[in-house]
Amino acid sequence: MVKVIITAPRGHMDGLIVKAACEREDIQIIGGIGPAGRDYIGQDIGIAAGLGTEIGALVYDNLEDIIDQCDLVVDFSRVELSMEVLEICKAHKKGFLCGTTGFSEDQEKKLLEAGSEIPMMKAANTSYVVNVMRKLLGTAAAALGDKAKIEIIEMHSQTKLDAPSGTALELAEEMITQSDKTMEGMAFHSVRAGDTPSSHKVLFGCMGEIMEISHHAYNWECYARGACDAVVYMAEHGAGLYTMEDVIGI
Repeated sequence: MVKVIITAPRGHMDGLIVKAACEREDIQIIGGIGPAGRDYIGQDIGIAAGLGTEIGALVYDNLEDIIDQCDLVVDFSRVELSMEVLEICKAHKKGFLCGTTGFSEDQEKKLLEAGSEIPMMKAANTSYVVNVMRKLLGTAAAALGDKAKIEIIEMHSQTKLDAPSGTALELAEEMITQSDKTMEGMAFHSVRAGDTPSSHKVLFGCMGEIMEISHHAYNWECYARGACDAVVYMAEHGAGLYTMEDVIGI
């Protein structure tokens, strides 16, 4: 049984992770963390997350108060909170699954370096299918080389702050790693409209033909299920820097 703390339970992604974790027998939610002053502090996390029922774990406004009761903290919130959570997890030697995006290069470096001290995963996307897509893109980029111009079109809800998305950047990094492509040599197109969960389309434009590899999420539940699988995997493997590819086994 992996004991977890989930931040921002009122957030759309985190609320779904609460729901997905409650449906599993190998994960126990110890509590949630919300900003001080919010009306749901002290409330059962099941109610705060919109499940409509209590699960026996409360929402706190200070991670230090309950950090020693957990194995791992799950955080899909905002950059500032994620960096605070990182330092607390390191100080208490607790695992950290971070799904927040929009970090600076220096912040990104600190997150990745934490893998030398604690179980650590920074995943812009915890969907199984997206991570398989990432592998396919690397293979395609390596095979097509300079024959294709690559364009990445990504769509998210109008509330998403960063652009390009963290997933789009990770897909590009995979293609760069597997070929002679550069970040500057790829074109990114970001759409922020409505309540689109996530859509990523990569076009390989060649003379006389074009190839498209795409992924469309119709809701956020696939990410929540992937995050729960990642939590269990990290708890079983101890300190280290992990990716969803480790969890999936690809």
